[in-house]
Amino acid sequence: MEEHIGSAALLGHGHTADVYVWKEDSVLKLFVPGFPSRLIDQEMEGTQTANATGIPSPQFRSVITVDGRRGLVLERLTGLSMLTLLGREPARVAYYAGLFAELQAHMNDCHAPGLTSRREDLARRIARAGVVARVKGDALATLERLPDGDSLCHCDFHPDNVLMTPQGPSVIDWSFTARGTPASDAAQTALLLRIADAPSGSFRVAWVEREAKDRFYRAWLKRYRELQPDAAGAVWGWLLPVAVARLADEIPEERPRLMALIEELQQKR
Repeated sequence: MEEHIGSAALLGHGHTADVYVWKEDSVLKLFVPGFPSRLIDQEMEGTQTANATGIPSPQFRSVITVDGRRGLVLERLTGLSMLTLLGREPARVAYYAGLFAELQAHMNDCHAPGLTSRREDLARRIARAGVVARVKGDALATLERLPDGDSLCHCDFHPDNVLMTPQGPSVIDWSFTARGTPASDAAQTALLLRIADAPSGSFRVAWVEREAKDRFYRAWLKRYRELQPDAAGAVWGWLLPVAVARLADEIPEERPRLMALIEELQQKR
């Protein structure tokens, strides 16, 4: 039986989904019409895997259809994102970066053989990237030489996807979860920390203009290297396919930075 949104309160609105207050201390992540079912299933499976492996994350409750749209019912958590807290407590950048690295290292130590392949996901995204065939070819050739794996990879791990709850940090938004090598996940995080802007109105000035992002990046990488030395050492080799795949997201303000990085990486191949 299909449900209806009724008077449910809207908590947030994004490009791919709206989030509503739902029943029994839950939230409903309701995807936009036409959003691919494969990607909804990928997020559901990623969240379930995170729950099963003990990664702090919102508990998956069900998948339902509401007003003709598919949605995920998840545990409702309270707290502020790590990104928001960085804006309020800039003196604690090193502390939060260390905690962030420890969460990722723990995640990458978990095995998730049933998830979609990280390499296959990257190949699909590279094929969609708005870039000349030569660059796609270089990225795919590089990807072909890189190893696959069965480690749990969030694939969108950044400070706005860590919610600091009264019970401790919780990793949210498992939309792109895959199995792969820890280095492939760390490369995505490195790219996001260096290339992506904070969301508008969320620590934007401090994050982008006052070098807090650079301090966070250096502290994250230092701690992650201590915990996952092999993965940290292999990050550079993943950056070209990860950067070209990121172009498929079509974020206009990122494109010049991505293209400059891709050109630099190609010159060093």
